[in-house]
Amino acid sequence: MKSTTASSISRYYVKNYEELYEYINENLKKIKARNGELFGDLMKRKLTYTYQVLTRELQQVHQVLREICSQGDFFKELFKAYTGENIEYFASGIRKRIKQSRLIYSEIIEEYSRIGHNNREAVKAFKRGIGRLLSIYKRINKKIILLKEYLKEVSKMPDIRGDYVVVFAGLPQVGKSTILSKLTSAKPEIGTYPFTTKTLIAGHLIVEPYGRIVLLDSPGILDSPIEGKNIIEYKAILAIKYLADHVLYVFAVYPSFYYTLNEQLNVYYSVRKLVGDKPVTLLINKVDLVDKAFLEETMVEIEKHTGVKPIPISALTGYNLNIVRDILIKEFMGKNQYL
Repeated sequence: MKSTTASSISRYYVKNYEELYEYINENLKKIKARNGELFGDLMKRKLTYTYQVLTRELQQVHQVLREICSQGDFFKELFKAYTGENIEYFASGIRKRIKQSRLIYSEIIEEYSRIGHNNREAVKAFKRGIGRLLSIYKRINKKIILLKEYLKEVSKMPDIRGDYVVVFAGLPQVGKSTILSKLTSAKPEIGTYPFTTKTLIAGHLIVEPYGRIVLLDSPGILDSPIEGKNIIEYKAILAIKYLADHVLYVFAVYPSFYYTLNEQLNVYYSVRKLVGDKPVTLLINKVDLVDKAFLEETMVEIEKHTGVKPIPISALTGYNLNIVRDILIKEFMGKNQYL
């Protein structure tokens, strides 16, 4: 069974610089001198506390990055899209900062051994040490803020646990969300405007006793160059490229539809390149809105350009959805050699 778990990533919480500074500052106030403790020793304890908290936070960031890497290319590439950073390079930088903080801490502690009982010098060393330690985190604060945005986005995503992943693809407003809601028990938001779907939404088909098919509704993709894609479209592209075992590409051709058939074919060609030799099933949705002659003419045109005969369906009425369900089950069973 595939296990792509957004929850294992989103369970982490990392602090930005302001949060870390406030946390350390509030807790330093609570560190009081012990009975008979020298002032210099109190300063060392406060410095040690700051170092430990900073190191723990850097280790937390590094653990998050390792977890993202462990969940596969989809999450790694999405991280790069959000942060502009190669995740391995980012992780390497965090490891360097952990080592750097250790060196600074050791240096200041060594300085205390030379200060003796000079309270003024003890305060200076503490301020110098805490300033240098906190600056390590402050210098990466912009990256940490982007990481937090990424974690927030991932927290909205479903866990993809199943034996066969089917991703819906197509332009906005072709009815992908409605099809998902009719094939599964998923309840995606369905709107009358483009990009209602902004993230991935999962539904499931249970094939007893063999396993589970995961169906993923993805955001609509526009007919535009890859470098011009917004982050919403890019999530769909990454899902198609890295998560899909099978793609359901959905056309809509009713008279008042926003997009032309050529635009939809152009997006199909892009999707076809992404999936390689994986199966792609073509659907023409909302056929209840077109007459029979126009539908037949459109089906011929699509087959001429794609080499694949599309299946006419209506998510609204349920027309031919049983055929789509049967195709997915057959492909799943065939791939897993249950037939």
